[in-house]
Amino acid sequence: MPATVVLSAELEVSILNRAFNDQSPSSTVFYQQKMAAGFTPQSWQDYAFQFGANYQHLSSGALALKIVTNMGMGNDIGLQGALVSYLDAVGKENVGIVAVQLGHLLLGLENATGDMAVYNAPAAAWAKEIAESYMYSTNSANGVPSPKGTPAGAAAWSSAAEHPQIDDAAMVQLVGVGGDAGPLLV
Repeated sequence: MPATVVLSAELEVSILNRAFNDQSPSSTVFYQQKMAAGFTPQSWQDYAFQFGANYQHLSSGALALKIVTNMGMGNDIGLQGALVSYLDAVGKENVGIVAVQLGHLLLGLENATGDMAVYNAPAAAWAKEIAESYMYSTNSANGVPSPKGTPAGAAAWSSAAEHPQIDDAAMVQLVGVGGDAGPLLV
């Protein structure tokens, strides 16, 4: 049985910010986004749709490049092409939902085998990036977004007392992924 990722508004918001902006929002903006995303899977999907609306002016190719690059797989031309085809098939208006889908798929590939094993390292890096983004954005001392292109962990949290370090428990709480434990089954 395949593993699934634990869903939450925090996870969806973190995926969207990293996939589209390649940065983590300030704590205030993150809280506002989390509240706007709501509390149900349907509201999270609606929020992803709205978030993606800000990027619909880009071509399918530019969207695919932005998302794949921001997820750490910019050198995967095949994935970029597949994402362009998928966006063309489902409509660019759904790019926010597509970004969340890809973010979730990547989170589930950390321990993949066979042909999908090529995504183990990018999946591990993505899980760490999402968890660090969450830790950055939930730190009330972080009143500005993390620098673009910089993993949230490298942005130096303002308050070591509030979030001293990212650990497996925090990672499991946010994305349902543990260090060596693999994905959390639900």
